[in-house]
Amino acid sequence: MKNIEYFLNDKYRLLKFLKTNEVHIKDAVYVPLSQQEIADGISYSKLKTNKLINELKNAGYIISFMDKQGKYQLTNSGNDIIDSINGLEDVLWGLI
Repeated sequence: MKNIEYFLNDKYRLLKFLKTNEVHIKDAVYVPLSQQEIADGISYSKLKTNKLINELKNAGYIISFMDKQGKYQLTNSGNDIIDSINGLEDVLWGLI
């Protein structure tokens, strides 16, 4: 049986990939992957990945970590989306 992520869009898939690849160093939490590494990790082209990253940035779900290229950070809104969808998945599994 497929999980709910199978039915979600590309932006969520990228956001979830970033979340699962976060590193925690001292008080900082960020994703130290280049766009090419992200693209490879989710099997998208670099062009598509770049477009999705820019859309997520413009929507306020991710930011560049310390204005550095190739390092990203989920915002509170981005984390809230991940938490909400994970909660929805838990509820749906409880109904099966």
